[in-house]
Amino acid sequence: MSDSRQLLPEIPLPWQHSQWQSLASQMQNQQLAHAYLIAGAGGLGKKLFTERFSQLLLCNSPQGGMPCEECKNCLLGSTMQHPDLLRVSPEDNARDIKVDQIREVAQFLSRTSHAGGAKVVIVDRAHQMNVSAANALLKTLEEPHPNNYLFLTTDSPGALMATVRSRCQRLQFHTPGFEESLDWLRVNLVGEEDEVKLLVAANNHPVRAIELAQSGAYEAQQAFITTLCELLIGNQSVSQGVSQAGKLGEDSAVGYLLNTSTILIKNLLGESQQQGGDYVSLLGISELLRESDQDKKYQIACLLAFYESALVCRQRLQSSTNPNPQLIMESLLWRWHQLPLGIRA
Repeated sequence: MSDSRQLLPEIPLPWQHSQWQSLASQMQNQQLAHAYLIAGAGGLGKKLFTERFSQLLLCNSPQGGMPCEECKNCLLGSTMQHPDLLRVSPEDNARDIKVDQIREVAQFLSRTSHAGGAKVVIVDRAHQMNVSAANALLKTLEEPHPNNYLFLTTDSPGALMATVRSRCQRLQFHTPGFEESLDWLRVNLVGEEDEVKLLVAANNHPVRAIELAQSGAYEAQQAFITTLCELLIGNQSVSQGVSQAGKLGEDSAVGYLLNTSTILIKNLLGESQQQGGDYVSLLGISELLRESDQDKKYQIACLLAFYESALVCRQRLQSSTNPNPQLIMESLLWRWHQLPLGIRA
């Protein structure tokens, strides 16, 4: 199995059990909140979790805190075709969720339920709402209707408007241990892919590893990491890195920069790291850093300063102010290229 969508019947995944039990218990006791913020790192299956729980909310005959899988509502809900279920996300190649989409949410919730039960809205990547959309959603959150439920999924809860966050009950998802992720991936990954390499490339986010395997993005990611290493020693051009980042998606590319700088910092501090694939190139860079005459504290300070600037760039990319992704990547990769680590050829 390599299609993450096919994981839906397995929800909750091993690292999601406590969150599922919490919501199922609230549902049984009729204590569900009107709105939930489903937060945590990308690649943990938060969207799948939310879709599966929506199926439970719409099910006619839940069994043991799970949807029955047989009623008409379950069959419609499993394919996201239920008339009482609405999912909102950035349209096509748009960077943000627009106000008209959130106005549609308000209209959807104001109508009578088709099945006579719950109505559910999922706002996926809620941190990508623009300011007008967030303000419109705030009005909906302030005027809840009985048996209406909103689920906002996000990898970056801090990018959401504070007043929106405050009106949602937060459900936090945590990254499982590496061995737990690896055991799960070995069962769910079909093919000749190296599970360790995929999991390392996915930064120990198991569902992301499945997505890398199915999309072919793994090779593109590894090529980008190799380019980052070449940039540090002066053997590659910034323009090549910008081109690769555009193919990966600038937000993903910044994530790889954050992860790469973290690995180098930890290696300088003497902490062991799981490595795989072209992450071997990072081992070579780590060795060059250790052999350099440059002060190790200074190297770490430079990498930490870069990490902070990369976080700022990620926030700009995820903001609703229409940033220029290419210019942001050019600036960030130039700074990476110029890091004074004492290892340039």
